[in-house]
Amino acid sequence: MKQKLQHYFNLLRGQNKPQQYVCINCGSPVQELYKRISSTVLKITECEKCNHPADKYIEFEVLIILIDLVLLSKPAYRHILYNSDCKNLWKIGIILVLLEAYCLWTEAFSRFTNVRYRSDHADPFLAEKGFYVSLAHIFIGTILLYLFLYLFTRILHRVDVGHDTGKPYPMALLHGVVLASIGKFFFIPIIIWKQNTSDPGMAIHISLVVAYFVISLTQIHSVISGCTRTRSAVIVLLAFIVKTYFLTEISAFLNSLM
Repeated sequence: MKQKLQHYFNLLRGQNKPQQYVCINCGSPVQELYKRISSTVLKITECEKCNHPADKYIEFEVLIILIDLVLLSKPAYRHILYNSDCKNLWKIGIILVLLEAYCLWTEAFSRFTNVRYRSDHADPFLAEKGFYVSLAHIFIGTILLYLFLYLFTRILHRVDVGHDTGKPYPMALLHGVVLASIGKFFFIPIIIWKQNTSDPGMAIHISLVVAYFVISLTQIHSVISGCTRTRSAVIVLLAFIVKTYFLTEISAFLNSLM
């Protein structure tokens, strides 16, 4: 009985499940990324399907990987999502939510979204209330985008996505949304030079960052779900538009809290 219970807990912890990787070139599953020839020599495993190195990024510096991520490289996305532990993605996600909420609170987005949570109350504690409402606005928007992406993928792409990659599709999609949001760091110049930028210039800046986010999310969705870029673009745009509509309705309720 004790052995059966131990086996059950091991299954829950995933201790009996071998680590699954993917080839960053074609997305096919591979059992290992490298073979140890000696104590000091490693050889990258070749993919049996495409006959290319399974993951060249295990030999690259982090800076090179980041550059490829900025350039929307599918192999770089596969490396981060499937062949690395993704332990710091949740920290990046928290920072990005706080950054976007701060931009919304300081009215950097007010002329672009017509949403205003800034309070000019003399009491600083009451004035801070707008930041927490902005934080709720951004957090709800992120959750809605994730849910609609998952829903529309299930409806428009009738394939058991993520079944052969070793990572559940919902978890991979969540990591993908966070990874695509890294482009929102380009909102930082809006905070720094907001006073010296015209309204049309700020609107163009925000539009370019949002467009980059949508393109990045389309590329990542194509990697995770196996959809073509066209179908992924349709799914992402639908999810983004529906999320924006529902979030506009929710913002009226959040404004009532001010």
